[in-house]
Amino acid sequence: MEIVEVVVDQVIVALSHATVLEELMREKLEARNSLQQQAKENVVKASQARYSFQNLMNNGMRQPMHLILGLLSILQDENTSTNQKNIIDTMVRMSTVLLNLINDAIDIPDKDEGRFPVKMMSFQLHSLIRETFCLVNCLCIYKSFEFSMNVSNSLTNLVMGDEKRS
Repeated sequence: MEIVEVVVDQVIVALSHATVLEELMREKLEARNSLQQQAKENVVKASQARYSFQNLMNNGMRQPMHLILGLLSILQDENTSTNQKNIIDTMVRMSTVLLNLINDAIDIPDKDEGRFPVKMMSFQLHSLIRETFCLVNCLCIYKSFEFSMNVSNSLTNLVMGDEKRS
């Protein structure tokens, strides 16, 4: 009989421990479920924010840039002075660069985790420098400043990089 009482006492202790363990596991599971629910809500909010950003970039920036480029292409066909033509050409190039940046911001794929794909190709550095000079020169003309440029012949012309992002 004593053995039965000892076994019963041990079973009662084991059941008591199992109840306490079950309660602890239930609390941990509820906490984990709460964290998962919060993470799910955060993902939905992030997705909505990204959609809003892309929509704003598309309607607020990309479409106006297309209109600006269209108007600039009309101006390019007009008879203008050399200085005006240089300014218009520079505006077209800079607008195209800005449009590429806007497109990159809108079209970032989820799988790339926000990284921009780089397309390594050879391009002419001197041409890029001349285009940049043209932009700066336009700004200087507007502000009545003088600006000059001298590219050394020792500077390599053909370089590797992503010309779209240079």
